[in-house]
Amino acid sequence: MIRLAVVEDHPAVAEGLCAILGDEPDIELVASATDVEAARRMIERVNPDIVLCDLRLASGGDGFELIGSASAGPRFLILSAYGVPSYYRRALESGAMGFISKTAPVGVILRAIRAVASGKSAFTSEARRAAREAPKPPTRREAQIIRLVAEGLSNAEVGERLGLRPKTIESQLRRLFDRYDVSSRTRLVRVAEQQGWLVGDP
Repeated sequence: MIRLAVVEDHPAVAEGLCAILGDEPDIELVASATDVEAARRMIERVNPDIVLCDLRLASGGDGFELIGSASAGPRFLILSAYGVPSYYRRALESGAMGFISKTAPVGVILRAIRAVASGKSAFTSEARRAAREAPKPPTRREAQIIRLVAEGLSNAEVGERLGLRPKTIESQLRRLFDRYDVSSRTRLVRVAEQQGWLVGDP
């Protein structure tokens, strides 16, 4: 029997998952949580075999944070609406055993859960390739700068918003241009959008 816990902050999605997965003869739904703190307590309390975890949670935390803070025990399977290369890369680096789209058919989700329960990976070959090719993501501060640039703010306005000098913002943008091989703010924003760096809290 696979002891499964679900971490999902959207009630309708959580209820749907619990209803579907709870009907499987080899899966026991042991608990659910809606945010990182509640999930940590849940994991300590019920010690599930697998945690099916949403990537982005309304509380501001995310599945990566939960994996990083969890003690040895459960295997993690990331569930997300955002299938972008940088997320695949972070999922692999964080120690997750798989990454599933929220739009995947129920059969795909069930196969992934059973694969992870048997010690196998539930990453597709396409996800692994995309993760290898994904550029290194920006730091939290760099992502904040890119997000403000995407809003159309000038260097001075970005600096004022973040409490930094315009020259500091200019220097940081120049480093970002070099790192991601771009020559304009527009192109930098486009790369960030393609990689999913502007989705949610960076």
